[in-house]
Amino acid sequence: MIDGWLNLNKPKGFSSAYCLNVIKSKFKKIKIGHAGTLDPLAEGVLPIALGEATKTISLIHLQFKSYLFEIQWGSETDTLDLEGKVINQNEIYPTKKEVQSILKKFIGWQMQMPPKFSAVKINGKRSYELARNNLEFDMEKRKVFIKNIKLLKHSNNKSLFYIKCGTGTYIRSLARDIAKSFDGFAYVTQLVRTRYGNFSIKNSNSLE
Repeated sequence: MIDGWLNLNKPKGFSSAYCLNVIKSKFKKIKIGHAGTLDPLAEGVLPIALGEATKTISLIHLQFKSYLFEIQWGSETDTLDLEGKVINQNEIYPTKKEVQSILKKFIGWQMQMPPKFSAVKINGKRSYELARNNLEFDMEKRKVFIKNIKLLKHSNNKSLFYIKCGTGTYIRSLARDIAKSFDGFAYVTQLVRTRYGNFSIKNSNSLE
């Protein structure tokens, strides 16, 4: 019997569920689960629990997560990432100094509106299912905690950030809200989870 954790580096373009099924095919008859779903366009640390370790998944959810994420200024998509269609545009491109000056307001506890294209449940159904069918529904803000956020690189239309945050934080929503600070628009073009608790991308395992 195998019990423990596998530190998986989820590749871009695959869902967390797909990666979990690949692992299940290699460890048959063993209970398997994962902590912290990553969107298909996201990559990086996805902790996989094997056997008795599945009983501790709820504890892993309490750990901080770290990400690198890039945003594109000037446009907003319905999914808040590259997958969606553009729904808003303008010519607001903040300077590096302007972006740095507003980041402190996003540190600490705050109420955040999740993306409509997300796994949040609305009356028993995932919100992305409702959104894909063009159904009208209301989302509720959720309390999230951001420990730290830094601007690493900045150009005219793109910015790269580092963030350390608690469970439930949507980076796509954060990108939208940062842009709103300037009455502008933005969406996520790249998202990499570099750490989840004690699991680091530096010692992660590929799916192959």
